[in-house]
Amino acid sequence: MKKVLIVALAIVLVLLGALLIIPIIYKDKIQQKLSEEINKDLNAKVFFNANDFSLSVFSNFPNITAKLSNFGVVGINEFEGDTLAHIERFELVADIMSVLKGEQIKIKAINLTKPKFNVIVLANGKANYDIVKPDTTKPDPNAKVEPTQFSIGIESWTITEGFISYVDQVTPMNALIVGLNHEGSGDFTQDIFDLNTQTTVQSLSYEFDSVSYISNKQLDANLVMEMDLKKSKFTFKDNLFKLNEFAFGFNGYVALPDTATIETDMTFEAKETNFKNLLSLVPGVFTKDFNDIKTDGTIAFKGFVKGKMQGENLPAYQVSMQVNNGSFQYPKLPSSVTGINIDMLVENKTPVMDNLAVNFKKLEMKIGKNPISGKLSVQGLTNMNIDGNLIAKLDLAEISKAFPMDGLTLNGLFGINATAKGVYNAAAHKMPAVAAKMDMIEGYVKSKDLPAPLEHITFNAEATNATGVLNDTKVKIPNFSMQLEGERIDASGSVENFDDYIYALKLKGAADLAKMTKIYPIEGMVLTGKVNADIATSGQLSDVTASRYDKLPTSGTMSLSNFSYVGTAYPQGVKIATANLAFDPAKMTLTNTVGSTGETDFNVTGNISNYLAYILNGKTIKGNLDLKSRLVNVNQMMGVQPTPAPNTTTAETPMTVIEVPKNIDFTFKSTIEKVLYDNLVMEQLTGGIIVKEGVVKLENLKFNMLGGGFTTNGTYDATNLNAPKADFKLGINNVAFSKAYEAFNTIKKLAPIAKNLNGNFSTDFNISTVLDSKMQPVFSTINGGGLVKVLNGSVQSLGLVSGINTLTKMNVPSSVSLKDLLLQASIENGKVNFKPFDIALGGQKLNIGGSQSFDGAIDYNIKMAVPAGAIGTAANTAIAGLLGKPANAVGQNINLNINVGGTMDKPQYKLLSAGSGSVKQEAKAAIKTEVTNQINNAKAEVEAKARAEAERVKAEAEARVKAEADRLKNEAKKKAEEELKKLKGKFKF
Repeated sequence: MKKVLIVALAIVLVLLGALLIIPIIYKDKIQQKLSEEINKDLNAKVFFNANDFSLSVFSNFPNITAKLSNFGVVGINEFEGDTLAHIERFELVADIMSVLKGEQIKIKAINLTKPKFNVIVLANGKANYDIVKPDTTKPDPNAKVEPTQFSIGIESWTITEGFISYVDQVTPMNALIVGLNHEGSGDFTQDIFDLNTQTTVQSLSYEFDSVSYISNKQLDANLVMEMDLKKSKFTFKDNLFKLNEFAFGFNGYVALPDTATIETDMTFEAKETNFKNLLSLVPGVFTKDFNDIKTDGTIAFKGFVKGKMQGENLPAYQVSMQVNNGSFQYPKLPSSVTGINIDMLVENKTPVMDNLAVNFKKLEMKIGKNPISGKLSVQGLTNMNIDGNLIAKLDLAEISKAFPMDGLTLNGLFGINATAKGVYNAAAHKMPAVAAKMDMIEGYVKSKDLPAPLEHITFNAEATNATGVLNDTKVKIPNFSMQLEGERIDASGSVENFDDYIYALKLKGAADLAKMTKIYPIEGMVLTGKVNADIATSGQLSDVTASRYDKLPTSGTMSLSNFSYVGTAYPQGVKIATANLAFDPAKMTLTNTVGSTGETDFNVTGNISNYLAYILNGKTIKGNLDLKSRLVNVNQMMGVQPTPAPNTTTAETPMTVIEVPKNIDFTFKSTIEKVLYDNLVMEQLTGGIIVKEGVVKLENLKFNMLGGGFTTNGTYDATNLNAPKADFKLGINNVAFSKAYEAFNTIKKLAPIAKNLNGNFSTDFNISTVLDSKMQPVFSTINGGGLVKVLNGSVQSLGLVSGINTLTKMNVPSSVSLKDLLLQASIENGKVNFKPFDIALGGQKLNIGGSQSFDGAIDYNIKMAVPAGAIGTAANTAIAGLLGKPANAVGQNINLNINVGGTMDKPQYKLLSAGSGSVKQEAKAAIKTEVTNQINNAKAEVEAKARAEAERVKAEAEARVKAEADRLKNEAKKKAEEELKKLKGKFKF
């Protein structure tokens, strides 16, 4: 028995030890297997570390506990770098016996600590949480579906300090949850059970269509819901939702009878009637001193949602709220807000969203002694039937007596009287009849952040439309004036005919931009400097777009001094020491515009036309400008960090695609002493730069760089930001190979031999390429060609030579001299093709041609003629066998054709010939050719001698025939003369 107990104890100890050791031993394998499975199923990057994983039976004995820390999911492609989820700690507690049996795993608890979820839905509907790869396997329609017995039951769960951000560009809607603490429990193994949850949120915000409905509110929710999983019906039982101090609850149910339908029948209402609870929802009111605010009045808040949600159809709903005789007064403030009466009803009794009705039957309050009253009714969304009015007369000083305004002082009299009645439909150019007037008398604003007050603010404004036709709307500001530290601004203006704006504007005065932006802050932007303006303009938009400048009386001047702009998107900022602009209807003329951006300085003069169409309607602005500069640092303007000093490290910011606005048409005549771009320094740059329709064009741009001269003509086309293009004609004069290799990544990829070349080269080359997101060439898209002239260069150690010597058993020197070499090259889809060219190598003449790819693959053909006796023992033996004499007695050259393949790092050499690739057969082929040549020569000599002998015989025969003919002729003549004499003897005359 004792032995049995010892053995049992040993088994238990071994099992416990295994449970401790196995997770440690197999951590790397667990991580590898998890990574493999995740990559199979997800279009995302999942990060975790096996060292942060643990498996234990002791943490929650006798249950098994799995823990994983610091893991998450990061998006790819358009969501590159966006973290979808990050969880500081995940814990799962499961019943160990259910895990071993495997049919139904019982989860005791799931705990998430500090989870962060960042959900994004793009305007095209693609969401960053849609990361599961689609199942591409085709289901077998004949396959029998076996019911599974496997299931998972969860008893409880918690979320601690959660963070959720939801941005939906389709809706558009934004939601932010900070400080989420949640716990819940329920037996999901049952068909019907109660779900119990408790939730708190430190900060809740919700925005829909750029309108903030909930801003930085606290939430406390306790919920008991009956879960009927078989019917997919969820019934609210005991529940309480509390938003700040406003508490409300739900009754009813939500059901999902099918995948396309949501059925609801719910009512909700406020749990308390104290006006103070509703007041806690007002932005800026709910503060640490909220409990000390004196309030009075009652509220009623209730509503319902009933019906089905199917497709675009919505259930009917209604929300009503009444405030009766509400009032509040902050402690230590003399005035109160009283007589708050609100009667609001929002409802839609139909399933069509367009039939929404909003009705504020009553809206009243008094701020001190200043009454505000109004009403508003809106029926429908497409054809908005509007009926409303607002009347207020406010002494601004009373506002600061009723509301706490830390460091802000207001004075002046403000009044508004506005009415609107009729239909608004933008597509039909309809709007309500409107009559609205606003005025301010001796307004005064003083902030603790502003060194001086904005004072003497006086204006009158009115908007009218008597007919309900959009084009009959008129907006007028007869006068506006204000003063800041003795600098006065006066303005007036008007706009009418919203289909074809008729405008008029006058502006005169000076402004300190730093002080103005402290009053009206611009997020992410800092402006300083002084502006002086005296401008008057008027006209009609159609005349602007048609360039009928004679109908656009515009005149005036504007000057800037000590201007500075710094923004989050442009941290190096822009500074303008001085700038003077003169306006006429056709153009603005710039004189003495001197400034800088970072290390880049500029001096610009010239004129800018079509500026009114650009300002009023976003049309193309045109300019002809002279640009002078001592230094242009392109790297700084593109956000690239400078090269760090030795022994230091810095995070390098990669270049990004430069977007060129399509509505800019500028021509720059440039004179720049120095330009810094990437690792290049260009000096004495002159030429034309044209910016038009999203394309930058360089015209005869000349500069010095790398010790030589450059001339460039070409374009940078960024109309497609995903694939910008560069197309240039480049002239280079007398630049060192080594400097070009170090400076240009393209040369490193396509001509790595330049690294070992000494001397200078010149070239005229055309090149075009698509650029990537870091403004680097996409090598597979490079095309071009041109001539490269090597004036006087050398290669101390040409790698090709060692391969040739190994192959042919020759001993050719590896140094090469290049003089007056003209190389013709072309690039097609990132592959460089060289036309054959000759070089001298150790007394041997080489003819080289071929190609090289951007990935390092090479394909060169080398032709060389060498004495037969110089190519090694194998060749000598082959030649002696063929001719019966040593190869060195042949006295002829052997033509070797050598192919070099493989890569630049691992070249592969082989000999080519008509029928074989061996040296012996090459020698045979050479001797055979020589013999054939000798036979042909002998044959030709015999044929020539035969032709000469035939000509001689023919000539002799012709001579003999002619002589015989002459002899016969002479004999006949002589005989005739003798016969004539005889006749004369017989007949005497």
